Amino acid sequence: MTEADIYSLIAGLAGGNVFPYVAPTGTAAPWVVFLLPSANTADVLCGSAEKATTLQVDVWAKSTDEARSIRAQVQAALSQLDPVSLNEINDYEPDTSLYRATLEVQLWT
Repeated sequence: MTEADIYSLIAGLAGGNVFPYVAPTGTAAPWVVFLLPSANTADVLCGSAEKATTLQVDVWAKSTDEARSIRAQVQAALSQLDPVSLNEINDYEPDTSLYRATLEVQLWT
């Protein structure tokens, strides 16, 4: 699983403001940032087996409803990858006055 694989599925969300790892300075909300922070490969007697990759997607928006709505769109776009262990986190950043809706999932490849 690579960043290009994820980007191809969610690139059209948030008005096209979708970026791996960090949004460029000056990007207007809403935007989506995604990262693949870790991957674990299962070991079997004959070598490596399947890999569990963690995907984190952060949606930044001017309202919590907008952030949650875009997160739901992200989740729908990723459904074809059969994600497991879905975790949703909501937050507010007072310095920017933006709401964050995070989705963390594991993808098996």
